Amino acid sequence: MGKNITSKILILIVLFLIAVFIYSVSSSHFDNKLNDLCIKIMTNIHKSKASDDIALIIVDDKSMERIAWPWSRNLYSDIFDYLENDCGAKVVVFQKLVFTPDTYNQHKDSEFYRNISDNHKLINSYILVNSSVGGDVLPSKYLKLFKSKRKVNIRDERTKKNENSYKAVIALSNDFLHSANNLGSSILAEDNDTVLRNYMPVVSLGDTLYPSIALSAFSLYSGITDFYLNNDYLCSDDGCKSLKIPVKQFQTRDYFGNFVNGIYSRLNWYKPSGQYYTHKKYSAIDVIDSISAFKSGEIPLLGKEQFNNKIVLVGVNADATTWEKLSETPILVKHADVDVHATMLNNMLDNKFINVSDGNSSLIIAVIFSLFIIFGFRNLSNNLIFASLLSLIYFIYYLIQFNLKLYIPPVTPILLIYTTAFLKKIYMLINTDKSVEIIKRAMGKYVSKDVMKKVLLDADKLKVGGVRAMVTILFVDIRNFTHISENISPQEVTNVLNEYFSVIEPIIAKYSGIINKYMGDGVLAIFGEPIKDEEHALNAIKCGLELKSAVMLLKEKFIREGKPKIEIGIGINTGEVFAGNIGTDDRLEYTVIGDNVNLAYRIEAYNQILKTQFLISQYTYEFVKDKIEVVKLSQVEIKGKSKPIDIYEVLKIKYE
Repeated sequence: MGKNITSKILILIVLFLIAVFIYSVSSSHFDNKLNDLCIKIMTNIHKSKASDDIALIIVDDKSMERIAWPWSRNLYSDIFDYLENDCGAKVVVFQKLVFTPDTYNQHKDSEFYRNISDNHKLINSYILVNSSVGGDVLPSKYLKLFKSKRKVNIRDERTKKNENSYKAVIALSNDFLHSANNLGSSILAEDNDTVLRNYMPVVSLGDTLYPSIALSAFSLYSGITDFYLNNDYLCSDDGCKSLKIPVKQFQTRDYFGNFVNGIYSRLNWYKPSGQYYTHKKYSAIDVIDSISAFKSGEIPLLGKEQFNNKIVLVGVNADATTWEKLSETPILVKHADVDVHATMLNNMLDNKFINVSDGNSSLIIAVIFSLFIIFGFRNLSNNLIFASLLSLIYFIYYLIQFNLKLYIPPVTPILLIYTTAFLKKIYMLINTDKSVEIIKRAMGKYVSKDVMKKVLLDADKLKVGGVRAMVTILFVDIRNFTHISENISPQEVTNVLNEYFSVIEPIIAKYSGIINKYMGDGVLAIFGEPIKDEEHALNAIKCGLELKSAVMLLKEKFIREGKPKIEIGIGINTGEVFAGNIGTDDRLEYTVIGDNVNLAYRIEAYNQILKTQFLISQYTYEFVKDKIEVVKLSQVEIKGKSKPIDIYEVLKIKYE
């Protein structure tokens, strides 16, 4: 018994380990998708509005209709001058990359370079790649110059560093590189499903950390220039008081599709304010018109009140050009990249970020819930319903953490819970099949196949143990069979009994009875348990009457064949007994125990005294008195009973 329990526990543990393995290798795809949905819903519910301190100026379709693409760079110079000198913008970010000189407008191109050289509030963009070969990257002789443009100091205090960092800078125009005062990375890294959820506030080029355009803009806006990066946070060097960004390390692809390890922070999104944006957006052509109006002494459409003391990001987003890429994010199917940079900058200004859990707490909760499923509530009829309840509890926990700005996996722990429940269900089915086989072995010799099907519908109750139950017991045997058997050979005895039993067994099964014991030539049958039957007393009497008729025909057959003539006696009693299985899980026997069983045996014995064939007790008669015709014989003394009882000879069933 102990060995059997141990083996079951080991099987359950193996099932649990399989579930954990499925959890560990499961993709985060569904986690991301559900989290995206929650972000979209919660952002709209909470109406998380982007900061008014950030504005976007976009070369959009409206701008392209007035001035054909590509725009001369002096137009950008005009915008930068207007924002800095006339509108009082505190920081300007130019998100567009400048790779090559404008060979068609060299004079205006030179004017552009002079402008950015004089503009110390302007931050320009660059991108890094994980390749140091080819004509598309900045020559190594310019790397010292590039490094000098890093106006943000980031101290690296990580104890865990990824070796596969960026190795080179995409080739920038030489004049542009010499002219730029402030630079920031404009790299955006999508997840494997091409959705942009994260932002790289810093990038690693060799052994040096460089800022993103968001961090460069924050530094210029706040005046904080010193930061440090450890394994968990990017912090301002004032003890994280001004800025504390939770970071993780991950693998992404660079501009050329090469794998590279990056440092990311989960973006905290804002409610969309337009088709592509969450921050206030102005058309670049309206700014150009405002510049002309300002120079003419007219009131500009966009002036100081729109841009004063603000951070302004200048970018491109129009159908006429592919310079500005649209990304899919959790809140917008098409999201302008310049606005993604603005979102990270907004997070920095608020100093509010999404913390990403390492998943350990979620795994622990899921493991505990899974262990509940495996080892707890063993008699629970549907553990999938229980799994659904536990999954709901975990999902509520996820939503609470979500509102606290802590991202935990929403799906994979639930997957573990359901996988465990599913495997447990399989185990239960397999175990049930074994139990059914035990039941079949224990009861197959007593009941017909049809009756067996009925029993197995309630197979869970057929285990070691039992109940007190009201049943009807029928005992039938062959009169004087001992004398008969002394006058025939053992083989003939066997043949007679086999043929006799083959006649009475299907009749007993027909009335939902089960044969509990063969007692030589006698048979003890039970009605009412384990097959539930409210009419067990009546069905037992119907069975007895049919047994009389069948054995009468068998008697005539035996006479024709020269076999011994047989007569039977039947005794029936109804009462409460102990009914159940005794034995072990490997060897089970269904039986009934109690005085009422013995009473049926003793009533049958009175058939020989009273020269009758079918007797029932007064207790059975009380159940069927309106449905049968009987002859009351007499009160008889029964061993074990303090008072005499009435017995009745059954004649027939009353038919209406």
